[in-house]
Amino acid sequence: MVKHIQVKVGLPNEDEKQAEALKTVRLRALHLAKEATDQEEASREVARTALKDRGPGISHSTPQVS
Repeated sequence: MVKHIQVKVGLPNEDEKQAEALKTVRLRALHLAKEATDQEEASREVARTALKDRGPGISHSTPQVS
């Protein structure tokens, strides 16, 4: 025997819409912050690689005063 179940779904009220919007804003902010952090880390890695590729630096020795 098959039982039929009826589910009534109402339209979201203003509080539910606002809560969903706030959740979306928070998630977007977290995503942007993570993206910025990842980009900073990538920039640092590129800078480290560039410094390694330059070879030994020029050392400027200052004369010793006796």
